[in-house]
Amino acid sequence: MKSRSFFMVGVLLFTFLFSCKKVPEKIISINPSEFTTEQQIKIGNAFREAVNNNPGTFDILKKQEFPQAYQYLTTLFNTMRNTPAIKHRHAYDWSVSIVRNDSVHTAFFLPGGHFYIYTGLLKYLDRESQLLGVIGHELHYADTDILIKKMSSEFGGTTLGDIILDNEVEKLGELAASMPFLSFTEPQVLNADSFAIELICPFQYEPHGLKTILEKESPGESGLLWLITRQANQFFRINQIEQASASCGFPGIGNEANYKKFKEEYLP
Repeated sequence: MKSRSFFMVGVLLFTFLFSCKKVPEKIISINPSEFTTEQQIKIGNAFREAVNNNPGTFDILKKQEFPQAYQYLTTLFNTMRNTPAIKHRHAYDWSVSIVRNDSVHTAFFLPGGHFYIYTGLLKYLDRESQLLGVIGHELHYADTDILIKKMSSEFGGTTLGDIILDNEVEKLGELAASMPFLSFTEPQVLNADSFAIELICPFQYEPHGLKTILEKESPGESGLLWLITRQANQFFRINQIEQASASCGFPGIGNEANYKKFKEEYLP
């Protein structure tokens, strides 16, 4: 009888202690220093929604209204991103968007593979090889952790953590509007140039597309937003492009005629 009493006391005590055990609280904030592929995709999708829902800042051409422009651009884009050098070529949900603004000359990626390029930059370029150089350069930031770390540094890791946790980010629209103006360091720019040439070399395209863009601008006086935010010593940058492309075939294809038709007939 006594043993039965001890047993009942034990059961009651265990029940009491278990009922008093603190239930883990919901995680309300994180500040990650590293981001998984899945997290980058989630962050990119949130920014993409903010961009696409802000027509006043991002006037994105509708694909059904400009099918030839998108077909032309997407074909060139896929030529670059489907190469073995792109480690996330199968993991990301890659997309291409054209932003209508002839006064803005830049392009940018969102995490997860979402590429945006302005009509201003598209009309500034002269040939396909230049466009491929820009795409290849930008792919370096998107396919590595450079872009997401830059965003974490600029916007705060906690802000990106809130997106991962499905918390509301009140200023997400403002952050998305600043994406075209993110800048990168000179070493990052030089590495991105070399990466672009690595992607282009296996094809028959002119490997000096990036060089010809730089040569259109006066040293240190570029008004091109894409070059301002991807700034490096012009002479050193051109020299590195020449060295990196030394093993590529010359002169290569520029496809000026095709690109002129794209600008004059397919774009608004």
